Parts: sequence; C-alpha cells; structure tokens
Amino acid sequence: MGRARVGDDGRYHGDLQCRWCKALIDQAGRRKPRLYCRMSHRWKTYGAWVVSVVGGIF
Repeated sequence: MGRARVGDDGRYHGDLQCRWCKALIDQAGRRKPRLYCRMSHRWKTYGAWVVSVVGGIF
C-alpha cells in the first residue's frame, strides 16, 4: 500500500492508491492529491453513487 506524505512546503510526495482500481499514483509534489488514476475511474465512482441514490429512492 502506498503512502503519500505532506512535506513542509504543503506538497504531497509519495504514492496513493486509486480509489477505483487500487493502482498506485505518484503524487510528484502536487498541492492537491490525485485520488484517481484516470478520469474514467472518477466517472465510474460518480455513476455508482448516482445508482445507489436512485436505487435508494425506489
């Protein structure tokens, strides 16, 4: 499991896992951590959330 750390300058260093596929994503000194390795994984997460909300209504 990867682990990103915030440095003294407020930037993330190290790796974090993608929330969808668990692949490691190098943060490479970003100020805001990348949570998904691809935009399609972000959309899949959003779609799963929409389905659960609509399914909860009916």
